[in-house]
Amino acid sequence: MIRPITILEFVALSAILAVLPLMSTTVPAVHAYGNTALWQIGLSFNCNNPSLCGSMLGGFWGWVEFDSGGLGDATLTGCGHLTGPTSQGTAGADHFNADITGWTILPGSAGPLTFLVTSGTMTFTGTIPRGTPITVPISPTPLDTGFPAAPGHFSSQTIFGLIAPPGTNFEIQVVQLTH
Repeated sequence: MIRPITILEFVALSAILAVLPLMSTTVPAVHAYGNTALWQIGLSFNCNNPSLCGSMLGGFWGWVEFDSGGLGDATLTGCGHLTGPTSQGTAGADHFNADITGWTILPGSAGPLTFLVTSGTMTFTGTIPRGTPITVPISPTPLDTGFPAAPGHFSSQTIFGLIAPPGTNFEIQVVQLTH
């Protein structure tokens, strides 16, 4: 249950709100991802259409950051939807973090400018493996990420050349950060 505010709290809040417009509107520049971040990528892939995905229903979501000096990191989560006793899919969420210690931009699966990871490690947690997290080297290298190294929004239409069928969605957002 939410408690009602007191008259004193109401007066204090009103005074703060009254003074806010009088304060300077100059805000210093901040870099939410540190001052070495060059690129940020958000992604969302979902397939919940059994006629297309069979028993491999679910999705995969996350973000990747590429920094100067060839460094970067990623946080990604996938979730499978087990559909029955004969399903080949998984049930539950899997998560991994990547510590990128080398990356470059070369021709690849996303066209002439594709992010490739040349070294780093990945740590897996979730349904696979169950229990203790597992950290492994990123392999094979160079690893073609499939992410275009060009700012923009990339949908099913731009990724696969077709509109996403019902029950599916594929999106990549690439942002080039400036300093």
